[in-house]
Amino acid sequence: MNIAVKKVELIEWLAGLQDKSILNELESLKKKAVAESYESRMKPMSSQQFRSIGDRSEQDYKNGRITSQENLEKESENW
Repeated sequence: MNIAVKKVELIEWLAGLQDKSILNELESLKKKAVAESYESRMKPMSSQQFRSIGDRSEQDYKNGRITSQENLEKESENW
C-alpha cells in the first residue's frame, strides 16, 4: 500500500471520529511531530555568527533600513 492510499484511509477514518480523547491525543502527536521537525532543522550558531548578525542589524538601523511596527502589521495583513 502506498503512502497516498494510507493518507486517504486515515483522513476518512479521522473524518468519522467522534472520540474527543483520541482527537486530543492526535493533536498532541501532531504538535510534537511539528516541533521535532522544526527543532531538527535548527543549528546552533557560533559566537562569531551571532556577533556578525548583531553588527549587520546595527548597520541596518544606522542606515535607515528598518520598518515600523505599524508598517509591519499592515504588511502582515496580506500574508
